[in-house]
Amino acid sequence: MPRKITKKPQEDEYTTIKIPNDLVIAIDRLIGTRGYKSRGEIVKEALRIFLDKFEKEEQFQMLNHDSEGVKVWDRKLRRVADIIFKPNTIYCTVCDAHYCEHIRYALSQPDIQQLIKKKKEEGWQINPPEI
Repeated sequence: MPRKITKKPQEDEYTTIKIPNDLVIAIDRLIGTRGYKSRGEIVKEALRIFLDKFEKEEQFQMLNHDSEGVKVWDRKLRRVADIIFKPNTIYCTVCDAHYCEHIRYALSQPDIQQLIKKKKEEGWQINPPEI
């Protein structure tokens, strides 16, 4: 059961959150690289990426898959996206696209990553975009 939030943060307020020192050390190593200037920048970006991924995972659900494709339930659209694997491409019937959020979700699933790897070993030329 989710923990009840006792105080809702106000718009211009900041909240202090404690994190383990090993994470702080790892964050500090990134300061000065890739344009990061502070711990706050790094933590905000990491949290935004995590929350975006979490929201997407809540929106999508893999129903089933086989060697020919994946069925992904899109709760937002309230329909199934058929992701089809062909020897040289991946295709989403809902988006009429070769790369979309449904494909990106499917490719993030370990079972599908293994399936794509196996297809490549069989000689398929599928080159999915980076996840």
